[in-house]
Amino acid sequence: MDDNISPCGLDCTECEAYIATKKCDMEKLAEVAEKWNEQYGGESTAEDCICDGCTMGERLSKAHAQTCKIRICADNRGVPTCAHCEDFICEMLEGFFQFAPELEEKLRALRDELDL
Repeated sequence: MDDNISPCGLDCTECEAYIATKKCDMEKLAEVAEKWNEQYGGESTAEDCICDGCTMGERLSKAHAQTCKIRICADNRGVPTCAHCEDFICEMLEGFFQFAPELEEKLRALRDELDL
């Protein structure tokens, strides 16, 4: 499994906040903050969006990763992704997949590879 796959199945290296962080592009991070504020109803700043990835770095986005219930649950259960969890697919994931159905497919495929 790639180290860049977050618990929810997102490839962190494809995340716009991660990409902007790696490029030290504060202007792009400000755009990400504005976009996420509109989408999710927050008041995040560019600094809040700085992120090294859910599983890859020390800096977690204050806009999402630090408070992500899925990431926190996986950490508490000691699993790298939800596909590794004995409770896959839980109620929390079912709600999340309403917004990101492609990640359900990705996690199911990963689970199939794990042969659980």
